[in-house]
Amino acid sequence: MRIRLPLATAAAIGAVLLTGCAGEPEISPPKTNVSFKPAPTTTAPEPVRSGAGVIQWYQSGGSELLNGLISAARSAQAEHRANKVVIDLGFLSSRLEEARGYTVAYIPDQKTHESWTAARQHLSNGMGRVLNASGLGVSPTDKGRAEQAAANGWAEIDKGIEGLKETDDRLRALGCVPSEDPWK
Repeated sequence: MRIRLPLATAAAIGAVLLTGCAGEPEISPPKTNVSFKPAPTTTAPEPVRSGAGVIQWYQSGGSELLNGLISAARSAQAEHRANKVVIDLGFLSSRLEEARGYTVAYIPDQKTHESWTAARQHLSNGMGRVLNASGLGVSPTDKGRAEQAAANGWAEIDKGIEGLKETDDRLRALGCVPSEDPWK
């Protein structure tokens, strides 16, 4: 059933409803002397003592991420060492994004997780430096600085590859052996 009210009446009812809601609540919460402290937040779960959690991480996609990142980084490094003029860093960038977006990002072994995180950070920083130092838009007077910046970027990528090697060695020590060796 619908009732039609004059426009002035509908506006008055709306104003009354809004006025009733605008003030303090009629019932205030009871005052107590109890204070609640929020639970501390953690960025990662407690490390697992056994290698079972690490093996689960490795088998649930971690191995593909690690091996893909190793392959992409080594490929970019090989092109740089071969003095190629144009080096496509798109594959390395894609692999870094995949690793960053992996839902099971935490490796449940503290030292392995730290080496994995540091390796990805070195690769990302190095790639950024190399791209920023590329010859695009660099004036001839800044060419020396750009070359030095690129060299620093490639050195950072080398550190990232060393970190991937350390991560791979730690994972192997914990029982995670790849079906194909990404270092060959």
